Amino acid sequence: MTRHRAISAFLSVLIVFVLVNPVVAAPTPDFTTTTPTSNITKPVAPPNQPNIEATATAGLDQALAEADSAVKQAQADRIRQELDILGDELERLNTDYYAESAKLSAIEESLNETRDKLRWYEAELDAQRQVVNDRVTEIYKQGDIEPIDVILNNSSFSELFTRLSFLKKISEQDTQLLQKLQDQKSKVEITKKSLDELYAQQKDITAELEGQKKAIEDEARQESAILASIDPETQKILDEEQAKQRQEQVELVIKLTQEDTASLQPGTICYEAIKYLGVPYVWGGEDPKIGLDCSGLVKLVFQKFGINLPHFAASQAELGAPVRYDELQPGDLVFFGNPIHHVGIYLGEGYYIQAPKHNDFVKISKLSDRNDFNCARRIISVVSGQ
Repeated sequence: MTRHRAISAFLSVLIVFVLVNPVVAAPTPDFTTTTPTSNITKPVAPPNQPNIEATATAGLDQALAEADSAVKQAQADRIRQELDILGDELERLNTDYYAESAKLSAIEESLNETRDKLRWYEAELDAQRQVVNDRVTEIYKQGDIEPIDVILNNSSFSELFTRLSFLKKISEQDTQLLQKLQDQKSKVEITKKSLDELYAQQKDITAELEGQKKAIEDEARQESAILASIDPETQKILDEEQAKQRQEQVELVIKLTQEDTASLQPGTICYEAIKYLGVPYVWGGEDPKIGLDCSGLVKLVFQKFGINLPHFAASQAELGAPVRYDELQPGDLVFFGNPIHHVGIYLGEGYYIQAPKHNDFVKISKLSDRNDFNCARRIISVVSGQ
């Protein structure tokens, strides 16, 4: 809209300049013969001619300046929108990457447990096999009988039971020994199958993570290309807008601390959270000296109160107790997206604090500005000031 007004102003001034031009043009020579005299008076320009020219020139310069400013502002708006879109996409990709990483970690933990279990089962199987071998040897040391390994591999236990029953030299205890051996062998086989399945899942998730990592890197390259293309004047506009946002943050903190509430008093969750205002967003960050992401900010704040949360918004949304939107209290966690991909800490008065996205910083925002609210959780009750 500003650009259209500037262009309209430019066209209006241009039309005025064209219309005025015949008036300020050099007068047409008068070819009428006159008698020369010594007191010839030189033609005098109309008294308003310099003012008209100056006004037209000044108007034209102003229109050009306004048009140029409108173009730069439009370019800054376009770049900011492109960066916002890329930032949102990166946040979703990062969340997916976190989710797959969490799955991979769980699978690797299961693999370690299953490998340990398999080693234990195999050792127990060997021990039981030896016990049965010794028992069979004792019973049939005078007879010609196949080794237990041959029986296990080439005969069913029902056949073995039939043969031993036929010889009437097997006791109930021997039956239990053989059954335990069979059960242990089944455990080993089932555990080996579980290991194979876990290895297959590990392979699939690793491939998925590689694909997601490539997508994240591609988005990051696009973002870098946009940032590199910004000219100094447009960058100045963006810097001024960010400076204005930071000043607004200061005013918001003053406003919230002056409200009749204890939520932002020292010793509270919210007071701890606002200490990190202005910290740049860094994917995977949980160190304020380097940067923070949304779940990293939450994790850091709650650590100060002795609560260890996972560094993953969707996992954090499974903890604590659910809270209705109209029952939110300062310190509650608010989650966004479906599936969940973002988290912040509610401050009260309709505001929450968040680490929004790449090329942004920890800031206070209005909850009503989001249209993708998912749920809220109360990890602990409001921590009062000390």
